[in-house]
Amino acid sequence: MNYDPELNFAIEFNLSRAGMVKEIRTEFDILRICFTQLNELDSEYSPCIERIIIMPLRKLLCERNSVLLQICPDFKMLPLHGPWIELDGNLNMIRPPLAFTKASSWIPLSDWLTTKVAYFNRTTEDLPAHIPTYVFELILNKLNKSEKGILQNLFELREIEMHGQKTSSYFRKTEEDTVANQEIYDLLKKANYYDLSIYNFIKHLSDKRGAHIDVGHGPVIELVNQKDNNGHNLILCFAIQLIWAVKNQIPELSDYWPEMNAAITPIIK
Repeated sequence: MNYDPELNFAIEFNLSRAGMVKEIRTEFDILRICFTQLNELDSEYSPCIERIIIMPLRKLLCERNSVLLQICPDFKMLPLHGPWIELDGNLNMIRPPLAFTKASSWIPLSDWLTTKVAYFNRTTEDLPAHIPTYVFELILNKLNKSEKGILQNLFELREIEMHGQKTSSYFRKTEEDTVANQEIYDLLKKANYYDLSIYNFIKHLSDKRGAHIDVGHGPVIELVNQKDNNGHNLILCFAIQLIWAVKNQIPELSDYWPEMNAAITPIIK
């Protein structure tokens, strides 16, 4: 009797190591095609191409069971080294170009993903007097059940008028309560209200415009990804550094894009 399963559309097989390496190579090929098109096409096409570039970054770096981590569980990335600037509103953010550092300084992927690319330099003295309802709900979605309850108890919903229209907003109940203000500040920090990590940066750009077309978008996050005078932004820097990091940690891909070695090696600090 034949016990082999019949053909169907539900059956799946896990990729072998060679198959996973091939998938990474394909993602890198996608990135290189995008790099070429950025150089050849007018700048008006850059937003389109960057929507493609962001997806390999998300798939390889942000997914818990990515093929990259399957092959190299101890994968490391280059730490962020670049100029920081401060804008109005105490917004601090790192700008390209990002330095290529020696492999001895590289950090685990988990640490790299939690690294800040931007932050608001604010304290408990700078807490917002009120938070618009839709923003407050986004903050709550990033907290656990008990934290949500704490934050909700420290605010009250009021109806206000803005730009001639009635709307609602959450106001702090007691602005002079220093203990309550510290709790609010800590919870806002935990909800990434003040800080932008690499993980949240990549996920936002990929979720809002790459994998989906979301009606909501973060204008401040998009500001962080603006290009410098040389046409480089953080997403492009991350893509190039990713390829370089993989070439130096996965033997089967050490020969990928051989011309890259001559371009990168002289600038390593």
